[in-house]
Amino acid sequence: MTIPRDDPAEIAEVLIRDNGVEMAIEAAHDGTTKAQRDGDNYALSVWREVKTILRNSQADAKASKN
Repeated sequence: MTIPRDDPAEIAEVLIRDNGVEMAIEAAHDGTTKAQRDGDNYALSVWREVKTILRNSQADAKASKN
């Protein structure tokens, strides 16, 4: 799986397509943790945006089920 580096929407799309929303959120959490550990503020900001997109997708999916 190749994950784009700079486009949070594209990263989220790839993660959801390849893993489903729940696992995509976990992968984004792992990316955020790694960026924090590495002191990579740019990657950290990208991963935080990815997590926001994924949480919104998860909320939308839950809302559409009800």
